[in-house]
Amino acid sequence: MGRPKKKDYNIYPINIDDSKKNESEDKYPLSNAVHLHIIVGRVKSGKSVLLNNLYLSERLYGDDFETKILVSSTAYNDAINKFMIDEFDFVFSEYSDELMDEIVDMIEKDEGTGRFLVILDDIIDSDAFTRGKTNRIDKLVSRYRHIGNDEVEGKLAIAIATQYFKSISSITRNNATAYYIMGILPEMELKKKSEELIYFGGSDRAFLNIYKKSRKEAYDFLYLSVEHLEARRNHDEILWSEKDSKDTDSGENADDEDSEESIEKKISSNDIWVI
Repeated sequence: MGRPKKKDYNIYPINIDDSKKNESEDKYPLSNAVHLHIIVGRVKSGKSVLLNNLYLSERLYGDDFETKILVSSTAYNDAINKFMIDEFDFVFSEYSDELMDEIVDMIEKDEGTGRFLVILDDIIDSDAFTRGKTNRIDKLVSRYRHIGNDEVEGKLAIAIATQYFKSISSITRNNATAYYIMGILPEMELKKKSEELIYFGGSDRAFLNIYKKSRKEAYDFLYLSVEHLEARRNHDEILWSEKDSKDTDSGENADDEDSEESIEKKISSNDIWVI
């Protein structure tokens, strides 16, 4: 009797048709055109300025979407929205689950490969973020990468702008391709973020150091790319990356990092945050 044939328990990649993904050209260090951005910052932190730049300028994503939709409770009350109102295809001042269903239906019925952008800005008081239930936004972000027609998927990108990090459900946060942390934040908010985003730096201490280093000029922002596992001051200056952290532990380098006690003193003395 011969020796039994050796069984193969390896896991092999699956070849798929990349043309079905509807992906854009490489935008590194930015996210791909099919993305979920979460933008967090208090009033006058620069969220609207960022949205205008990201989605109107051809330097960034201005040319990546065939149809642009803005849903914002302050759409017609904030002068800075003028350019988006002029350039976007649809603008709504009220959110509803029925509206989101209509948008998804429109995308799925669209026969082309053109992408759609949906910006959800300042809709915290709507049913979109009702605590204690799986809302329409959660369902949408769980499958947004695959929304398309019979020919292609990847026809939808979403940007959510909010004043409060915890107003975004864990389901939505876990599907983000990038975070933008805008402006100066209170200690409580920073601690909430460090708990959720600890994989940037590897510890609360390291994350707070990353945040501190991103705050040099008044309207600097912290860009956290989940897609590339990088933290940057604005889009340019790299503050941390998973690749580099494998060689150097950024959280334990005493010459380069402030001590945990020093960080806590700066936080408590309002050097980093204000209420």
